[in-house]
Amino acid sequence: MKLYINLINFNSNKLAGVGYFFKRIVSNIDFEDEKWDKFDEIILLSNTKVECLSLFDINANIKIRVIKFSFVHNFVIRILFEQFVLPFYLIRGKNVFFSPTPSIPLWAKILNKKNVLISSIHDMIPFRVDNKYSFLRSLYIKGLSKKAAQNSDTIITVSEFSKHDIVEITNIETSKIKVIYNFIPELKFSSETISEPYFVTVCTIEPGKNIENMIIGFNDFLNKNIEFGFYKYKIVGQLGWGYDKIISLIKDLGLEEKVEIMGYLSDSEKNSVIEKCTGMVYLSRYEGFGIPPLEAMYFNKISIVSNVSSLPEVVGTSGIVQDPNDTVLLSNNLKRLITNSDDFRVNIKYQIEKFNPKIQIEKFVEVITYYS
Repeated sequence: MKLYINLINFNSNKLAGVGYFFKRIVSNIDFEDEKWDKFDEIILLSNTKVECLSLFDINANIKIRVIKFSFVHNFVIRILFEQFVLPFYLIRGKNVFFSPTPSIPLWAKILNKKNVLISSIHDMIPFRVDNKYSFLRSLYIKGLSKKAAQNSDTIITVSEFSKHDIVEITNIETSKIKVIYNFIPELKFSSETISEPYFVTVCTIEPGKNIENMIIGFNDFLNKNIEFGFYKYKIVGQLGWGYDKIISLIKDLGLEEKVEIMGYLSDSEKNSVIEKCTGMVYLSRYEGFGIPPLEAMYFNKISIVSNVSSLPEVVGTSGIVQDPNDTVLLSNNLKRLITNSDDFRVNIKYQIEKFNPKIQIEKFVEVITYYS
């Protein structure tokens, strides 16, 4: 029996949320463990733009083989390859096919009923957030997500919220979905608190992240609390779509000296910014998980998060939860974050244990090896 892992659509050395999730799991797996003896071969499907073993920090093993494809860089060609060519790689014997995304070969079970399909669907953003993708891309992702959910034997997702959202949209059985939380094995909890006078948000800089309301709330905080007028607001993340509106808002409010768009930072640079902040602000309107508030917890920092989607699930009682559209409440909560953070900080260490790396990795291994 063979295990196929589909990494074809990772064509850059800069990983995003889905890529980091898979890397954090696979880089901590010992493929020499007896659990993996069930597979005669572990085949990584990749494109020629990346070295997938180094990109995902996969421990080399005699069973692991990489197959590279040079013609899948184009989005349309990749889709055609995955749906009409890849199924024929799985035509013989029993195969387990896993994809860290919804990109599974939908015809594979028709050609070979022994095939097992396991996909990852982190969220249903295309159904919930308008203008996230172009019309055609959104149409494709919506269709693929639904079909992947319906055709997969098991679906991995990253929160109970996403699990219920997937069930609601795709009308599949809840039992098909396994929740494996995001986690951050490279960070260790530190009770030390270094606080410099600034708040931070880590996200792609685009309207869907609700940055406008966070800026407006911060401006209201400055206007109402002259004694805290020296505070700043730093936004970390690469520029997405529609960011020019955010830049214009900063100028219109006269906050050029108070709000800093830092752009994309390396992990070490980003962690340094989080470590020294007063607290995290993360009022996104939709998140399948929301890594930044979890990152903040490792540095003993509390977050102000939205009361929607998965974010209350992530912070528990260790964060401030509010309506993402209430800028006046955000202004009040920023002051609360400064003056009463200890009320929430006492719960951080216990909340982090919910996302214990060892437990999440074990759950992933169980999912992949279950059908073998």
